[in-house]
Amino acid sequence: MKGLAHENYFAHPTLLVSHNKGARLMNPFSETDDLRHKMEREKAQHREALIDKSSHDIAKMTTDENQALIYELQVHQIELIMQNEELINTQQSLRKSQNDFERIYNLAPIAYLTLSQHGLIQQANKEATALLNQPLTSLLSQRFEKFIHIDDQDAYYLFFRSLQKEQSSAHLITRITVPNHASPSHEPHCHGLDFYQCSPNECPHNRAMTYLELTGVIDNRENDEPTIYLALKNVTSYKVLEDTLACLNNKQADRIKVQQTDLMIHRQLLRATTAELQQSYQTSSELKNTSTHIFNASSEGIVMLNLLGAIESTNTAACLLLGYDEAELLGIAFNQLLMSPLFTESSVSLLLQDNQDPNSPSYRVEGRHSNGTIVPLSLSLVIFTLNQINHFAVVIRDNSLRLRQEQHEKEHLAEIAHMTRLSLIGSMGSGIAHQVNQPLTAICNYSQACIQLIKAEQPNLTKLSEVLTKTYEQAQKAGKIIHRMKDLASQRTTSRSMTSINALIENASNFYAYECYQHNINVILTLNPNIPNIAIDSVQIEQVLLNLIKNTMDALKEQLSESDKTISIQTQLNNGLEVRIKDNGPGLTDLQKEKILMPFYTSKASGMGMGLSISRSIIEAHGGTINFNSKLSFGTTFYFNLPINGEQL
Repeated sequence: MKGLAHENYFAHPTLLVSHNKGARLMNPFSETDDLRHKMEREKAQHREALIDKSSHDIAKMTTDENQALIYELQVHQIELIMQNEELINTQQSLRKSQNDFERIYNLAPIAYLTLSQHGLIQQANKEATALLNQPLTSLLSQRFEKFIHIDDQDAYYLFFRSLQKEQSSAHLITRITVPNHASPSHEPHCHGLDFYQCSPNECPHNRAMTYLELTGVIDNRENDEPTIYLALKNVTSYKVLEDTLACLNNKQADRIKVQQTDLMIHRQLLRATTAELQQSYQTSSELKNTSTHIFNASSEGIVMLNLLGAIESTNTAACLLLGYDEAELLGIAFNQLLMSPLFTESSVSLLLQDNQDPNSPSYRVEGRHSNGTIVPLSLSLVIFTLNQINHFAVVIRDNSLRLRQEQHEKEHLAEIAHMTRLSLIGSMGSGIAHQVNQPLTAICNYSQACIQLIKAEQPNLTKLSEVLTKTYEQAQKAGKIIHRMKDLASQRTTSRSMTSINALIENASNFYAYECYQHNINVILTLNPNIPNIAIDSVQIEQVLLNLIKNTMDALKEQLSESDKTISIQTQLNNGLEVRIKDNGPGLTDLQKEKILMPFYTSKASGMGMGLSISRSIIEAHGGTINFNSKLSFGTTFYFNLPINGEQL
């Protein structure tokens, strides 16, 4: 049963309620009215009695009786006057009490309502009008139940019925809905938002609701309809606090349950971890024993050092490699086994700083064998921590076989490079002939001029000296060309010296100058003058340049168009020294890009396919790299990098 469904009950005219004297104290106006009605009834009864008596007995009364009656009436009149004065004083006192009560009633901090037996509002004080947010004129004759929240209508119905039926005071905490009423202010912040991450929408602090505690009594007058008096106390703050505490207690209980569950899970995890640790300890012991066996059975020498470079332990392979017993090696400085010291105070500090480098440093050193011979060694260093103390593990490898293999590879590379140089020289026949023919022609012409000067009657010795000097210079030039061809053609050991890369490029381009002229090919040199001399084998690097220039020139020969054929050679400092040789030829296909640097691959009918492969080997032997970029119809760029001052790229 909700809302206005209870109106039939409130409007029932036959309901009876008992008299409650305590209820009258809530309205002083009823006391004044009762006293006034009582006095009026007594005066009327006395007046009627006198009239009845005078109408029947006055005629029969004697003079003395009349005098006595007049005296009695006068006395009664005096009594009435005194009673009237007393009544006036009482009325004034009651009026003062009434005014005092009105002030107290309206200034009371608790809201009061007077309701009819049907639930209509008959009177309200200022606190009630403020609480319900309506003026008194609007409240009068309204049903108070309209302010009750719809979910609390049933509870209010039972409360109102209990008042009328039980004839005793009743209590109810209910919610009210007040139109255009601002939400009550509570504490600005709930700690549950911080500790339990509550949703603000579910927090009791954010409820726009007013809670009232209703205390009611009923006044049953004998001849008037019952009147119900309600005291309304705003308990919103208390209710919100109560709900908040209940909410926090529930959340705390939930958190304790979760923590208990987590504790049980952690306990299980701890047990599992303990079991794993025990298993790990057992496995670690087994691994330690296995590592010891592997350590001693390793074919490579392993030496453990402290931070001072003293040997702490060693395996059998290291003892055999250096020719010492294990007892002889323990405790000595590792530097004593090397031709030049490796572990110094500065180098150890540097190694510890680079400990985060995932690549362990490697060194090539010369070691001392116990018989006095020098053993080429390769050392790899690993830094590890044991009991919070840093140690070095040095892996020792015999480099003798590796050095012999490297020497063999260098000799093999030199032989192949010699063969390709001979092939390259054969392909440069016309260019070489043109290079040599120019100084020889100049020598012939200068010689004829000298003969003419000598035959003169008075030879001009100054002029003759200038011509002979030019003849000598041309002979020197021809000799250098022949000497350079001899270096290219001869089989020689690798020899590096400080060389200008720009000079090598100029020499290499001069060999093909005549052939480029014949095929209408422009050669553009853009050489950086600030490039320093570098340590290279000039013959091998010149071979690389000749091969790359020849490839670009051959690519341009395949073009049908005779215009705008260009070879651009550039030097610059970029990750070391970089040389770029670019043409605007047809470019490379995808298949050519995949195989161009592979041995024995060639796109030429008479080629061997070794030129670029040998060039790459030569560049890599110098510590550099070679690569290319190409795009069909736009040309190809080959470029290689060489380290400066012997550094690795």
